[in-house]
Amino acid sequence: MANQSQKKLDRLMEKSKELFWKYGYNGVSVDQIAKEAGISKMTIYKHFSSKEDLFIQVLMGYAIYHTNKTMKIIEGKYHTFDKIESLYTVSIELSNQMPAILTKDIMERPHVMNKLMAFKEEKSLSIWRYILEDGIKKGEIRPLDVDFVSHLLWHIPKVFVDNKDYYTDEIKRGKLFKNLFDFLKYGLLGSEKSLQHYGERESAVDSK
Repeated sequence: MANQSQKKLDRLMEKSKELFWKYGYNGVSVDQIAKEAGISKMTIYKHFSSKEDLFIQVLMGYAIYHTNKTMKIIEGKYHTFDKIESLYTVSIELSNQMPAILTKDIMERPHVMNKLMAFKEEKSLSIWRYILEDGIKKGEIRPLDVDFVSHLLWHIPKVFVDNKDYYTDEIKRGKLFKNLFDFLKYGLLGSEKSLQHYGERESAVDSK
């Protein structure tokens, strides 16, 4: 029974994500979700108190999936700045994969937005702490207050949240992250020697 129950829940989450991504929050009803998932509305309300609750859990599940995927990519990179660049690259790819209608629905619901951002902040801070602690340990970046800088790096891009052009224009968004990465690169290096070492390494990689 437990196995069947889990299978129904997995199918519900899968179909819910598929429909929300295609039609947005407003364009999908609980009846439609139940029909597509091949389950009853009663089963949905057994696990979730409302459609909004289901929506939030689907978004959080998506965030967990990409957090795990991002960590695997980052762990495969050696240098601190390769890790940072990978983090921002994946973040850009993730934002590009979010349908405009879904982004709009999230931003129009402060309750959903706040819950999602708090959840994403928790996951993102753990990644930033890992990157910074690893970089300090290797001597690739200068010693610093990891907790403070992790929070700072998480909050910097949010300065642009009110400027929706950065989230609807892929070129502007890409330029924003490139400029931010350049700023971080020169702000985190502890000395000219470290900068020279990283520059030499980049040149060696480019020449291959």
